[in-house]
Amino acid sequence: MISQDRKSTIAIIFLAIIYLVGLIGSLSFDPKFIQLSWLNLLVSSIVLFAFHKGKKFYFWLWIAGVFQAGYVLEMFGVKTGRIFGEYIYGNNLGYKLNDVPIIIGVNWLMLCYCAYHVATKMLEKWKPQNEKMLDYSVVALSAFLMVFIDFFIEQLAPQLDFWYWKYQVPPIQNYTAWFIFSFCFVFFYQKLHLPSSNPIAKWLFLFQLLFFIGLNLANYF
Repeated sequence: MISQDRKSTIAIIFLAIIYLVGLIGSLSFDPKFIQLSWLNLLVSSIVLFAFHKGKKFYFWLWIAGVFQAGYVLEMFGVKTGRIFGEYIYGNNLGYKLNDVPIIIGVNWLMLCYCAYHVATKMLEKWKPQNEKMLDYSVVALSAFLMVFIDFFIEQLAPQLDFWYWKYQVPPIQNYTAWFIFSFCFVFFYQKLHLPSSNPIAKWLFLFQLLFFIGLNLANYF
């Protein structure tokens, strides 16, 4: 029987390979690779949550809640332009319902989950006198990490045919909304006392971050 540590190592190597292959294939902005973005997100999320410990009722409740809330936010965002700014989705994120790709709910879910685990790891050695200070610091850092990775995604979104801003540049409103809603999603995760240890989460966040940083650098030079 394969040990849990070995399984996680295999999963990390698998994810590293698919993101490396995706980066190499996308460096030329080849449509054949970019059109598989939705599949990459789906596979990544399946691998990620397979290593979540304690799949109890509140975990599934949080999963369903964030997926649905993320999708609905994007739907109202596209329809009204009042949440993130005025934008429309392209065609490389898969099937769309009400002009919003279904996979976008998975993206919100996966990134919030990973950001929380990364933030928890970053602050694990900090022992403030007030425990609530640590709790809010983890949530705030998680939201900051969400905005941080979104910044790199936004620079490439039009070229990848993910989404397009009305005035070409994402408004400050977009980053503010990302921070606020990410804060809320992660806050509820923490308040439900769900596990903060997943051997895949920090690696998946790193692979996604490096993927978009790599594409940005290639595009810049």
